This record gives sequence, C-alpha cells and structure tokens, in this order.
Amino acid sequence: MWFAEVLKSSRHAAGLTQAELATRSGIARPNIATYEAGRREPLISTAETLLTAAGAIWRIDPPPEWRWTPGHRPYAVPTRLWRLPALCALRRFRAETHLWWSGPPRTFDLSDRSQRLRAYEIVLREGSPHDISGIVDEVLLCDAWPDLVLPRELRTAWQHLIDEALGPEQLLEA
Repeated sequence: MWFAEVLKSSRHAAGLTQAELATRSGIARPNIATYEAGRREPLISTAETLLTAAGAIWRIDPPPEWRWTPGHRPYAVPTRLWRLPALCALRRFRAETHLWWSGPPRTFDLSDRSQRLRAYEIVLREGSPHDISGIVDEVLLCDAWPDLVLPRELRTAWQHLIDEALGPEQLLEA
C-alpha cells in the first residue's frame, strides 16, 4: 500500500484532522498534506513519527523468497504469505496467455468469490512468483483454500503457509 493511502487512512481512523496530526507529531501540516497527496514520500523516521502520532501499528515485511517444487511439474512456493491492498486484491485481473493458454485471454473479477477461486487456481498452477504475488492475498487465500481445486503436490507445498496464517486457534476449531 502506498504511504499516502496508509497515512490518510490512519489519520481518518484516529479521527484526526491534518492540523491535529501536525500538533501531535511536530510535523508541519503542509508537509502532511503533501504526503497524503502522494506528491512526496517522507523519510522512514518521519513516516514512523506520523503513523505513531496517528496511533497506527505498522510493520515492514521483507518480500517473500521463492522456491520451486521438484518434479515434472514445478510450482512456485513462497516462504511466507502477504496482504494486498483491497483495491488490488479485488480488482479485475486479465490472465495472459502464459497463464490462460487454452484460449483467448480471460478477465476475472477478483471481487467475485467464484471468479477469484478460478483465478487463484490458475495463477497458483501456472504462475511465476511475480504473477502470484500480484494476485493472491493471504486472507482471501485462506478463505478460498478449502474450495480450491489444486494438484496434490501444489496443495502440499502451500499447506504449511495456510496453517501458519490461520494459527493454532483456527486449526483446533477445524
């Protein structure tokens, strides 16, 4: 998610105006407006000050590392799952020929669960790390996981990621 979106949503969630955030953070209101408009990116220390003043909890996750499963049909498997911004996770997605090779390119509406399931199946089976990381969202994948039709080797390779994301509490309830 872009910093402008994060800052603005954090400030709104805290019920603060830009002027109030400026008072709390010690950073001038015109600078806050510039950051929220996306015209400038702050230094990391400034970003931390602003988000802390807005009461946000923030973390920076390194990108996942990828490996390929062995065998005749390799599948890309990350070291961890990730969250996508809602607009990205629920957008329209066009599967190009390297993913959808059985006909003309197809577009999927990721906000529609049944279309998202099909898109996830295709991307997990045929996609590169770049394809997968741009389409698959951790929470939506966990929701979809029981209903996805995937090869056994692929499901086995990803299962530990789903288990980690759900945590021990969810596994006990299942």
